[in-house]
Amino acid sequence: MPPSRTIQAQDPGSTSTVPANPIHPDFLESLDQDFIDFYNATLGKAAPDKNASLEEVRKQRANYHSRGVRKLSQAVCVEDIKLQADDGYLFTVRLYKPDSRASPYGTGPYPVHINFHGGGFTFGDLNSDAKICMAIRNRLGILVADVDYRLRPEHALGKGHDDSWTAVQYIYSHGEEVNGRSDSISIGGISAGGQIAAVTQQRARDAGIPLKLAFLGVPVTASHAHYEKASDSEFPSFVENEFAPCLNWARIMFYRENSETGAVDDEAERAALPEFYSSPINGNLEGVCETFVGTASADPLRDEGELYGQKLVAAGVKTTVRRYQGVPHPFMHMPLKKAEMYMHDLVGALRTAHGVGILKPIPTNLFTRRKVFQSAKQRRPFAAALPIRNGATRSWSWTPGRMGQAGKGHSTNT
Repeated sequence: MPPSRTIQAQDPGSTSTVPANPIHPDFLESLDQDFIDFYNATLGKAAPDKNASLEEVRKQRANYHSRGVRKLSQAVCVEDIKLQADDGYLFTVRLYKPDSRASPYGTGPYPVHINFHGGGFTFGDLNSDAKICMAIRNRLGILVADVDYRLRPEHALGKGHDDSWTAVQYIYSHGEEVNGRSDSISIGGISAGGQIAAVTQQRARDAGIPLKLAFLGVPVTASHAHYEKASDSEFPSFVENEFAPCLNWARIMFYRENSETGAVDDEAERAALPEFYSSPINGNLEGVCETFVGTASADPLRDEGELYGQKLVAAGVKTTVRRYQGVPHPFMHMPLKKAEMYMHDLVGALRTAHGVGILKPIPTNLFTRRKVFQSAKQRRPFAAALPIRNGATRSWSWTPGRMGQAGKGHSTNT
């Protein structure tokens, strides 16, 4: 009998070696062993709780993402600034500043990558992607801006998108105020953050703001509001992964229900929102920036992310789509080999998009606790050194033809 719809409630005091919330047996053969081991030792210890509230889940997720993250608002090379949205709302953008001794850009100005965190539009904060933001800054020597956008249901639909768009407009128009380059901006995010990035790349195209790259990790690209059950989806991955670990049909419904309960939306404003705000896959994709789409095999959102990539290709956009096999949504936050591969792909794509050079080595004795930057030789190798079986990760890319010629596509197994 399939498991009932549940939301995990973390039990820090559990010492049992048997998972209280085990992986559904249908997935044990297809998931990577390092994920299974990690899940059983951590996430699987959470006793299923049908009555967990949004606030409880927010607290659990905040505790999880804050592990190992210092109080960054007071850290060296990190600064929080306030921006004002069009409706007057003030929100925070956290800046991860490069060390001029290591960055190939010296004292700047620096290329800028703008990050939008995930969380089903209902939770997440500046700790959610802190480790990823620091890794990008440390490995590339560019400026990273992380946006603390408004969440549902406390704020109306689209307000989080507007905050994120305000951040892009600010960097483009006033980048010099934060030592950033307005001519070298990229955007990206995971899950809901990937959806925001997909919407934002379309808004940027319409506004004439050139972006170097949109990097979308396990993105939401279609609205699920009309689904009553997993089989209502037009995407086979919803049924295939209905009982997947981490993100499954029950959790998708939890996000949807909690984003609507007590929502403060103005119905007229909501009706006036463009369709691509909720379904970027249905937007006009012609002329948007180069895009990388990363999906996970054991993720209900897999097929809609890959279809978004296919539609980008059809619109003539230079696009790479990579499916990371054997992992669920959102694997990149876990200590897994595929997470290392994802970071390798992310850093590599940003390096190419911004034309970033090699970091300069700096004396290690300048840091008492740990090195903030590493030279190219000191950095840990990623995908090239990973013992990944043939076919473990599938990717394809397409480059538009020049002067009216047809584009060329290819697929690879790595």
